[in-house]
Amino acid sequence: MHPSYSLAIAGFFLSSALAKDQCRCALFATKSHPNYDAEACDSVIKQWPESKFHSSDPASLHSEWSNAGCIPVYKNGTSIYGDPEAGERGCSNDVLPAYVVNATTTDHVVEALRFAAVKNIRLVIKNTGHAGDGRNLGSSSLSIWTHNLKGIELIENFNSTCPNSKDTPSPRMAATVGAGVQDGEMVETLVARNALAVSGTSNDVGVAGWSTGGGHGFATGHYGQGADNILEAEIVTPSGKVVIANECQNEDLYWAIRGGGGGTFGVITSLTVKAYPAPQMVMVAFDTSIKNHTSEDEWYQFIADAHALFPAMQDAGIHGYYTVEGPPSAEALTFSGSLMMFEASNKTYEDAIRPFAKLLRSSNATVAWSLNRLPVNNWQGLLKILPDIGSVSAGHSIRTSRLISRRTVIEKTDKFAAVYKKIGPTKKAPSVWMEDKLHSLSSLTNSVQNGLPNLSMSGTLTISPKSVNNSLHPSWRNATVHLITGQAWTDSTNETEIRSMIHDMTYRKLGLLRDLDPVQGAYLNEARHQSFIEA
Repeated sequence: MHPSYSLAIAGFFLSSALAKDQCRCALFATKSHPNYDAEACDSVIKQWPESKFHSSDPASLHSEWSNAGCIPVYKNGTSIYGDPEAGERGCSNDVLPAYVVNATTTDHVVEALRFAAVKNIRLVIKNTGHAGDGRNLGSSSLSIWTHNLKGIELIENFNSTCPNSKDTPSPRMAATVGAGVQDGEMVETLVARNALAVSGTSNDVGVAGWSTGGGHGFATGHYGQGADNILEAEIVTPSGKVVIANECQNEDLYWAIRGGGGGTFGVITSLTVKAYPAPQMVMVAFDTSIKNHTSEDEWYQFIADAHALFPAMQDAGIHGYYTVEGPPSAEALTFSGSLMMFEASNKTYEDAIRPFAKLLRSSNATVAWSLNRLPVNNWQGLLKILPDIGSVSAGHSIRTSRLISRRTVIEKTDKFAAVYKKIGPTKKAPSVWMEDKLHSLSSLTNSVQNGLPNLSMSGTLTISPKSVNNSLHPSWRNATVHLITGQAWTDSTNETEIRSMIHDMTYRKLGLLRDLDPVQGAYLNEARHQSFIEA
């Protein structure tokens, strides 16, 4: 241990454990190697697909580029993603931090920040590692691991901490959570008290990072985005000072963390968010698929027509999520998802869903469809049908996204359909990287793509238009859908193909989305950064 390390963090300083077992598994992949550890390898390989394995490790991350140099391999030297030369090539975890501070108290965070400042050390912050843009990566850095800053308290009458009592807002129900608390932990604790606080769609995501970056989830369309629900935060500034930020002290910092990202301005150690009585709700599932004789143009026009209805449906109180997939992950092109409505009568729901149901009925000639009410009557019922913790993708992927405005889906329906077709999955499983996919990289356009997944799309409709004075990108307030398109590959994909896909996603597909809606932006937590200034 370095002699300058304060005793306050001395017992909590870890070498980057990404898991030593993980890299041993990649470096010493054959039984003949003297350092081969069969037990460690088997354990890592078994747990690798589980999100909770990465979130509970001091260094491992979920980002698509984070652990690419150190993927576990089987005994024969083939990586779990299909690279037959991975074992022979070995691995490197240089992209990960060199050391990790296991912060279990605010004092540990203070000492880590002061040490990093004095020694001029690159610093990163990790709770669960779900940051889609890799903000918690840092080669040769010191990482503050906030994952074990747990603690959840539901407060019936929360009062903000204000220096002057006359500035104190009216008390309200709230939940105070430690920086390491995950969505599933908060949801489980609050639902036992018949309460709700907005959270994401994965139990494994951290409350603090999710909400400060913006935050969308099942309840955000009704109650506001994650950033809109933050009441107060305890933050350690880069100088090591502990401050409270809310609407009556450190107001500039309070404004900044609500949408600008928690780790951008300091290290959040605890967060207080709005809580609500658990609501009644209605939920419906829809499934549509392309018919054999239907063209891709007709299919994507149908999807665009559906989007033209969403703004009015959202104004009526309907929100939800959907996916668009194609072969081979689905038998045909599909557009499916769930729509929900909080605190609504059956008649209110039926009136709100009627335009969408009418579109489905009028599209019988081109699509097969179903629209079914789910047995969900309240918040507790929704939680019962949700999966526990998701798995990480079986390979590598790249994605790009855009917040698409209400005006665009209503006034540019035909153009929206044309763009959706260019960035969405194809009717047939991909086999060749077509020349029209990449104009600027003609030398890379003829590579065979056999066995690669089709493009996949997802749409977030749980967007609140209510204006809140915070740093959340203004594009959220007039958006109807947060649209993501993604492409996956495995270790067996050759470098030329990978370069083609990355360039295509970063420049062509993102360019199409920008041209479609040039004044809009992207979701900080799920953006593709072509430029660090503009989304």
